[in-house]
Amino acid sequence: MIKRPPLSEADRIWFPALICIAIIGISSAGCIATTTPADPIRIGVLLPGSGPVAVHSLDGLTWAAGAMNRQGDRTIELVYRDTSAGNISAHAEELAGRDDIDIVIGPATSTELIEIAPLVTGRGKLLISPSVTGEIDDNSLFWRTCPTDDRQVEAMFRILSETGVRNVSLIVANAPYGETFARFAPAAAAANRIRITGAVSVDASSDFEEIAMRIGEEEPGTVVAAVYPEEAVRIADALSRAGSTAGLFLTDAGHSPYLLERLGERAEGIQGTALFADPTTGYAIAYEELFGEAPPSFAAQTYDALLLAVYTAARQEAAPGEPLAASLRWVVSGDGIAKGWDPEEAGEAAAMIRAGAHPAVTGASGPLRFGEHSSQGPLAGYYTRWTVEGGAFCENTPVSPAGGEPGLPGLSYDPAAGEGVRPVVWMVYPMAKGDRSFADSAYRGLFRAQESFSFTKRECTYADIPLLDTVFSLQNFTEKPDLVITEGFEFTDASRAWAEANPDIRFVTLEQAEFGLPNACDVMMVPYGASYLAGVMAANITRTGHIGAIAGAPVPVIDPFVRGFTEGAAAYDPSVDVTVRYVGENAEGFGMPERAGALARDLRAEGVDVILMIAGASNIGIVDTARETGDIYLIGEDTDQSYLAPNLVIASVVKQIDAIVYRAVANEINGTFRGGREVRTLEDDGTMLFVSPRFDAHAGVVADWRERAVAAEGEYLKTALL
Repeated sequence: MIKRPPLSEADRIWFPALICIAIIGISSAGCIATTTPADPIRIGVLLPGSGPVAVHSLDGLTWAAGAMNRQGDRTIELVYRDTSAGNISAHAEELAGRDDIDIVIGPATSTELIEIAPLVTGRGKLLISPSVTGEIDDNSLFWRTCPTDDRQVEAMFRILSETGVRNVSLIVANAPYGETFARFAPAAAAANRIRITGAVSVDASSDFEEIAMRIGEEEPGTVVAAVYPEEAVRIADALSRAGSTAGLFLTDAGHSPYLLERLGERAEGIQGTALFADPTTGYAIAYEELFGEAPPSFAAQTYDALLLAVYTAARQEAAPGEPLAASLRWVVSGDGIAKGWDPEEAGEAAAMIRAGAHPAVTGASGPLRFGEHSSQGPLAGYYTRWTVEGGAFCENTPVSPAGGEPGLPGLSYDPAAGEGVRPVVWMVYPMAKGDRSFADSAYRGLFRAQESFSFTKRECTYADIPLLDTVFSLQNFTEKPDLVITEGFEFTDASRAWAEANPDIRFVTLEQAEFGLPNACDVMMVPYGASYLAGVMAANITRTGHIGAIAGAPVPVIDPFVRGFTEGAAAYDPSVDVTVRYVGENAEGFGMPERAGALARDLRAEGVDVILMIAGASNIGIVDTARETGDIYLIGEDTDQSYLAPNLVIASVVKQIDAIVYRAVANEINGTFRGGREVRTLEDDGTMLFVSPRFDAHAGVVADWRERAVAAEGEYLKTALL
């Protein structure tokens, strides 16, 4: 993991001069470099560096600017003013008054926006907020990268209804943020057949003890609070002292480290909604790889604000004299080649825009598409229900936007690009990123390689098979790959055909077959031994003597999981029953979370209290069910999945997919590719059973049984058809 240290307070104060990184020619991305350096793109930033609403990740913004600088021939400089210190109006006046700044990112809250918007947009400058969600009068110079609160209200009450809530008491902040919720909540509640038993507006001077007593008289099942973190803490404590049994459900403002720090264990069980980056972009994975933790609530939207600023500046170069608002409107209406969020894609998109092309841009949070009114935010936006569990925010299945389809950038950013100077790597996933398993682990390795080496990457999924078949069979490459990595048994026939037709392209395949070709290397990760240990642990921890497994489909790649789990449990305690259920009959079963959740409920009704999840993206449905019932322990697959539910996921059968992808790229860069077959097992740490931190007490039994698991796996491999 490449973990970057956070900015010190001194760094934050002197942030204006922090990023001024030497540039490289855009020719590395296949374009013609300019011969004279252009002026830096200076972007103002008005966001808090500390405090309850500091949920934007300035560290992420710093990394983004630096990484983009390394991709192109324009230097980005962020001129930062900390709104948690000093007068925000004075900061806004200063930045808006500078001739070298046309775009300002910020502010954080609706109240601040009302104060500074006239100061910035009144001077003809663009203002892009990543986190202001309240209603604002339309202004062509004000944009936001987060959806407005009316959409959060709709998502929130839909989530509450789906979890069985029928009566709520509403508390809103006495501020523009809370006023929006107060206005839209009645209709959203009625549409979802939820009754609002009472409503109150609060500020710092409110008597929270009296409010808690009044709520007790109303007897709601849940208290919904659209307030800032400080008020959320006071509400939680007041409800607790009043002996209230109602659950506390917060809005996105409550999704703050401040809540966890101030309440500690008292925060356990608090729920809420929050914006969630489109899982298919992979931004959350990249952020975790960089900083060792999940991104804060508005980190993706802050990144996207930077993208819009950079793209608008590029458009201004291509169309001098065009109004700023018109340039930004042009940027978000692209209908050309799709470009993603990461620095490589962003650098290519900016170069295309400067050259007059019109790419369809996607941000870290999802597609950057806007309606007629810019102040309404992007058309698409994900929300998720979170729960404080084990001292952390744990997200459930994201609620996707209407019409939101998974998508990845195209194979080549420019059909006429020709050959570039950097190696080209194509990564082909079984499905779009966001499965929290197989595809996500591969992307983690790919991103780690991007941070370590210089190469051009392209991403596709199984849905792109027709296009890939055509490209590889006809060899009509606009940008020929040096290395192709295909992931999953679904690609076996296609990978063989592609490798045979293109002997000068190297292929690394994951869990497919040994093709006997010098340009193909297949890596098989055998999870039998790790699953054997999972069976041992499940048999050790079960209270009912009945454990189970839910698999995506009865396909060969699942066999070592099921056999290892079943035989490990039998070896530990022959009296333990094991039940196996399949979500589907083919690859579709790995992307059906609702069906998997229903199977989990059925297993629990049969007495199963420990479930091995081997269903890919369907696993999140199992987690949702386990959280609802509260009495099912889970074992994850492929990666450490304890973050999904720290109190419920006891362990994970881990395949080192990320390490394999990283090594494949490293071998390509270093010229050390070797064809053939690699078999990775428990014995050589290619697979392992990772025991979740909260269940360390059970790590001893896993360690005691490891040698027996290795021996059992050796016997399995003698007859297994790999």
